[in-house]
This record gives sequence, structure tokens and C-alpha cells, in this order.
Amino acid sequence: MKLSDHEINAHLRDKLQNIAGRHLYVILGTYECLDRYERVALPELLGPDNQKLPAPVNVNRTLLERIPDEEVKMLVQSEARRPEHVRQRLYDEFDALLSETLAGYPAVALKQLELLFAFDLELDKLRIRAVNQKHILLMLAGERTSERITLFHEASPQWHRTLPATLVPEDHLCELTT
Repeated sequence: MKLSDHEINAHLRDKLQNIAGRHLYVILGTYECLDRYERVALPELLGPDNQKLPAPVNVNRTLLERIPDEEVKMLVQSEARRPEHVRQRLYDEFDALLSETLAGYPAVALKQLELLFAFDLELDKLRIRAVNQKHILLMLAGERTSERITLFHEASPQWHRTLPATLVPEDHLCELTT
């Protein structure tokens, strides 16, 4: 459903108070709309503890910062020969990032997740971690076309990705109006 910034906050406010079930939410929009939402509306959203959510985590930047420079160089050099090794390293680091971030806050917003999709990482850690009163909000550049969610829709078609249909329930998915 396409909603305004404030309608999304109202929708999420109700969801963030639930203690049972999965707590994984997605906001779709253009990069421009997501940036506006982050600056204007997200600071007004209260988490399950009635506190403002911390600033969204830039997943791309944070993952690269967590891996030592020498290891990043090695991963880049060996990617063509050992893509599975690179994928596993990023997957493990992403899981550790989620675990550590959610240990400090009951709700976290994540943005800039392109690295996960570029390496075709499994997204199961999002579902696994978004339980037991822990909430994850994904801010993804994308749009819904009937039943399909196309990510990075503003890029050339070769860079488009599809959000797995089973990742997020329909009522946990919102799309920003332009």
C-alpha cells in the first residue's frame, strides 16, 4: 500500500507495539523518498520502548568498516576465484552486525543494503533476528508491481533484484508515496 510518511509512521507505531510474531518490516520507495522519510518522519517514530529509534544503520558502509582493510583487499582479489568465501564472510559479518545492534536496541532501521543483494546473500538472518520483541525495519529502494517487489528499480534493469515474496508479510510492507 502506498502511504505518506506520517501514514507509514502510524502503521508502524501499531506494529512496533506487538510482542508476538515476526517483527520484520519494509518501507519501499525511491532513494529520494527514502532520504526524505529518514530525515523528516523516521525521527518521530517511537519504538516498542516508546523511545525514538536510533539513526538507521547504513549496512553497506558498516559491513565494510567491520572487516579489516587487509582482509577487504584479500576478499576483493579472491572474489572471482572464491565467490562463496566472500559471500560467507559478508553473511557472517551481517549476522554479527544484526546481533550486536539488536542487543542494544529493541528496534533498528537498516538502509543501504545493496551489498547484500549484489552478493546474493541469504536474507534469513533478518527473519531469525526479528523475533522475541526485536524489530527490524528495512528501508529499501524499490517498488511493487502487482505481486512482485523490484528492488533498485531506478537503476538499469541488469541491477534490478526481486525481494523474496516470503520474506515479509503483506501487512508489514509499505510503499512511500512520491
